[in-house]
Amino acid sequence: MVTSLIEYPSSALRYALLTVKPVPHEEFVKIRGIRTKFRRRGIRYEPEKQFVGYEDFISFRYDQILSRMPLPEPFTLDKVLAYFVDDAVKRFNEDKELLEELENKQKSLLGFVEFIQKRFESKLSEYYELEANRFLYSNLPLSFFSQTSMFLNTYQKYLRLVRRIVRRYEVLSSLGGIRDRQRTRENQLNRMKYVMSPLIDRMDLCSIALHALKLYICLWSAQSFEEINNPRFLDIKRLDQNYLGEYTTDYMTELKSMRRMIHDLSKEFEPEIFDKEITSSNSETMLLSKLLSSDLG
Repeated sequence: MVTSLIEYPSSALRYALLTVKPVPHEEFVKIRGIRTKFRRRGIRYEPEKQFVGYEDFISFRYDQILSRMPLPEPFTLDKVLAYFVDDAVKRFNEDKELLEELENKQKSLLGFVEFIQKRFESKLSEYYELEANRFLYSNLPLSFFSQTSMFLNTYQKYLRLVRRIVRRYEVLSSLGGIRDRQRTRENQLNRMKYVMSPLIDRMDLCSIALHALKLYICLWSAQSFEEINNPRFLDIKRLDQNYLGEYTTDYMTELKSMRRMIHDLSKEFEPEIFDKEITSSNSETMLLSKLLSSDLG
């Protein structure tokens, strides 16, 4: 499922941007050919409080969703919860590139955001193809996949906006004299957090709503425990229409709220963020991918 693939980069933005403080830092560097070492002063970003471990975070996230969801027999909450948490933690621990960037965020918050954005956009065609392929192996209407694919379009705009906000903060924090540099950075970081916090909170709600919708469909379409993360066929006949309608309505409500917030903030930070863009691919699902990636507004 696409949302599970980007779940930990999304939570990493909260950790990297909202739980840090600027700390003066200096180091001695040696230039080749010169005996004297030079002192270089700068700023690094350190956690201002202990951040909950990823396993605890993802366990809480899945429990939020699954504890309220009806489960088909013979699935049980404990087994399903353990499966998804173990899978998420395994993918997180194997992502050496992300773990390295989380360490490097101490040097540049903008650099970390650009890493997340670049990696997401490099896989965007692949994500749309996954949505298109799921349509081909389902009897759900194409309109359903158009709605769920809009999350990818929204997340792309969200990352563009996050990057622009962080970039403005870094530019403004570098202004002023050396004596005031630390206080300026602290003030600008607090202003950035003031803008970013509700934006990240809103994206969390949108991501949870979509994840809940997709988990419900996958769990009830799975023919065995081994299929719960990727059933061979998504069968609308196996779904309770009341629950499906409830999960879909919750997701669409959160998606509209998310896009409205991005639109409002973009007027100040990124006016062209809602320009039309279409992502295509060269696979057999190219036409469906182009359709799903179209910006519906």
